[in-house]
Parts: sequence; structure tokens; C-alpha cells
Amino acid sequence: MSERLNGFSPGEEPEGEPLLEGLTVAPPPSVQHDGDAVTTGTIPVVADPKPSRRPVRTPLARWLLIMAAICVAVGALAGAVWALVVPLTLYRVQDDGRATTTERGLAGYIAGDAWFVVIGVVLGVAIGLWCWRWFGGLGWPAAVIAVLASTATGLVCWWVGWMIGPGPIEARLALAEAGQELPIELTVRGHAAVLAWPFAALLVLMLISAVSPDPEETRRVTRDKGVS
Repeated sequence: MSERLNGFSPGEEPEGEPLLEGLTVAPPPSVQHDGDAVTTGTIPVVADPKPSRRPVRTPLARWLLIMAAICVAVGALAGAVWALVVPLTLYRVQDDGRATTTERGLAGYIAGDAWFVVIGVVLGVAIGLWCWRWFGGLGWPAAVIAVLASTATGLVCWWVGWMIGPGPIEARLALAEAGQELPIELTVRGHAAVLAWPFAALLVLMLISAVSPDPEETRRVTRDKGVS
């Protein structure tokens, strides 16, 4: 008795069409490339989106020098405005050489500091916005640049205003005659007023950073949407 395998005897050729006929050989899966991302078949490519970086002026050293020059010019102009708008207290020279002023004059003794703070807040906000537009992409160094730029502008304003002002009253009082009125020196008497400049600039940067979208967070949300 001869053995039959699958209906055929050993060595017997099957009649008809070959056994493999009708079987479909699947083609190799297609490979898709999208940058550094690779996938096969019909699986969609999910690539990490490039984060939208904030602007940075390059080369950095050149733009820092440009900003320093502009800060000096703005500080000088602010000093001229400061000297123009501050109502200086007047002292009247008496016959015995003493100088006196009124109660209203004493109240206006700090007018120089008050106007210096007002100008400093306005320009500090402008410098903060300026630093964000130019150097926001640097991250925390933009805050350092804003603090240094606003402080330097305030110091230049102080110096130019003092130079335009009447100068120390002591030297003028020694040469004054009886009945003559002498304005006091234009200067910043409370040194804390200088801090208004960098404070305003830094506050603007912090507020903009708080309300602006974080590039890393935007990247993560976009990636999660692509996966889902």
C-alpha cells in the first residue's frame, strides 16, 4: 500500500495548476520620512514641531552696542526734559546772609525726585518692551540687559539734568546779594528713585513673559494633538 500525502503519492506530480497559484505576496511596507521622523505603512508621521523662538538680534555684540548708544542719547534727552519741567525751590537771601524759603518751597523740595521717577517709569516701560522685541529669545539674559540699560539711561539722565541745573547752592549763596533768590540744586536726593527705572523695565518683561505662550508648551500641545 502506497502512502498518499495530501491526495498524492510520493513522487507523483500534481495535475492542474500549481499549489501557490492564487496566493498573493504582500509588497514590502513603504517607508515614509519626514525630517528625522520615520514610519512605515499607513501610520501617519508625527514629527516634533519646531518651537517658535522669540526674536534675537544677531550678532549680539553689535546690537548691544547700538542699544548702549541709544540709551545714552535717550538719557541725555530725558535729562534735558527733567531740568525743564522740575520747579526748583527758591531761597531768598536775607540781609544777614541767611537764605530762607516758604512752606510751599519746602513742599516742592522733592519735586526733582518725583519727576525723575515719573520719567523713569515711562522710559523704563519703553526699554522693557524694547528689550523684549530685540532680545526676548535669549530668555533670562534679556532681563539683565533691560536692568542694565534702564539703569544706565537713568544715570545719564541724572548727570545731564544736574549739569543743566544751577548747581550746588552753597557756592552761589556765598556770592549772592541780599534779596536775591537762588534755586536749589537739581539732583536726585533719594537714591531709591533711580530704582524706578529698572523696576519698570523688569516689570514689563515679567508681564509679557507671563501672558506670552511658552515655546516648549506649544511644542508639547502640538505633539499631543498629532498623536491623538
